[in-house]
Amino acid sequence: MMHSYLVFLLSGRLFGVRLHGAIEILPWRSSRSVPLSYSSVEGLIDYRGTIYPVFNIGRRLGMSGPGPVAGAPVQVETARSIILLEENKMLFGITVDSVVKMTKLEEPSAPPEKVQGMETKYFQGVVYDEDQEILILDFERLLHAG
Repeated sequence: MMHSYLVFLLSGRLFGVRLHGAIEILPWRSSRSVPLSYSSVEGLIDYRGTIYPVFNIGRRLGMSGPGPVAGAPVQVETARSIILLEENKMLFGITVDSVVKMTKLEEPSAPPEKVQGMETKYFQGVVYDEDQEILILDFERLLHAG
């Protein structure tokens, strides 16, 4: 069965999320920091009167890449974006290096057994589009894992 996905790039890898949970794609902007929060929490943004926590999922996955590091000067890249999402009635944003496309993809197969440098428990599965591997994220596990 085909579903609509939002595909984005993060540290050189393609990731996807079901489009039904996507609210808005915003150009990257600075967020208000949250003292004593996890390193994967970039901060909070106010969008149309709603406060969204913004997560750096690349950092949560243990990836290295062009995203900012806490305490370092912020260098805004024009392609960076914040994707606002809703998953199980939870509103949040994620930072990505760039949004690639919105597309219809097959249902993901089982998660790969190994993904270099990342835990597979954070993935719903993998799909292939034009011979490119797209890892489909499981936000419930990603954002609630200890």
